[in-house]
Formats: sequence, C-alpha cells, structure tokens
Amino acid sequence: MFSFIDRSEGGASIHDGSIELMIHRRMLSDDGLGVREPLNETAYGTGLTIRGKHFLILEPPKMSALYHRPAAQHLFMNPLSTYALVNVSYTDYASNYRQTWSAIENELLPYNVHLLTFDQWSSKVYLVRVEHYFEINEDDTYSKPVEIDLQILFKALGKINDVVQLGLAANVPLNEMTRLVWKTNDNQSSYYKSTSMNIKCKLN
Repeated sequence: MFSFIDRSEGGASIHDGSIELMIHRRMLSDDGLGVREPLNETAYGTGLTIRGKHFLILEPPKMSALYHRPAAQHLFMNPLSTYALVNVSYTDYASNYRQTWSAIENELLPYNVHLLTFDQWSSKVYLVRVEHYFEINEDDTYSKPVEIDLQILFKALGKINDVVQLGLAANVPLNEMTRLVWKTNDNQSSYYKSTSMNIKCKLN
C-alpha cells in the first residue's frame, strides 16, 4: 500500500486479514496523549472535511514491488491537462506550433528504469538522470542490473560525443568525488553503490 499525502495518516493490521486506516481525526478536547490541545480543525465555521484518494494494492510481499513501484511513478508523474482559448483555427494552430515532441525515439526505457531528469544546460549539453527504482532483492526479475544505450535512446538529439558521470547533486564528476568509508562493529563496509546515475551528455 502507498499514498501521496499532505497530512499525517496512520495504518495498521490489527488482525490478520484486516486493514485499519486513520485518515483524519477530530477531537473537541485533548485526550491526554497529545500536545495538550484539541485536534479541532475548522473551516468556514464547521469541522474540516478531508477528501482524497487511496490506491490499495493487495499482493503478496514478493509480488508487491512489481505493482507499486511503477504505479507510484504513474500517479506522481500523471500528466496535467490544461486548456486555453485561441483566436485561430485548429488547422492554423497545428501548422504553426509543434504540439508533441519527445527526446526519446523508437526506444522505450526498460520497465525498471525511470528517466528522472532531462535538463538542457546549453544548446548541446544535457543533464540526464536515470534511476533503477527497484530495490535489491525486491523482485526476482526487475531488481537485476540493466543496461541502456543512451545514443539509441536519445538519437533524436544527435550524436553524443562525450559523457561525464556526475555525483548526486550533478556538480562534481563522479571520478573526482571522495567519500568517507568506514567499517561497522560486525566488519561491514559503509560503501554503497547507488542505483541512480547522473550523466552529462555533450552532443556534436
């Protein structure tokens, strides 16, 4: 189960086969367990009403990532429809303005890879962030490493003649970064190889 929320929620499974969600609570007096003030939110003189959506996925833990990982992306990145009135016919508008464009041509990203950022820094330099968004051992198939060909993926932009892998903030080349690495009490290393990648691409 997952949700995108703008206020606190609570969820639990008190008994096998049951799910309990607390999506909003209103109290006219403090219950002695809070911050010594009632949770009495009002709007226009009445108790605050909360409306929202919950998306519930019922799958065994082994299969849940296969559904909730891409579903979370689709919900968060859902297109926003906007409309405007123009004083020209659709035929004239379509002939004068480009209505669709994609940097990705004839090649879809793998199911477990997300294009997080595609930012044009200059006329021929782009920042590309790609993310493998399945955790290790989360799914038998899609948690495995995957390879993508940036030249095929972005061939609509031209030929890539230089690629620089950057750190998370995209301000330092990865080969120039120095990280603090230490050993834990049970002799485990703190080193972690990120599944996200920031790439600066330079075109011809």
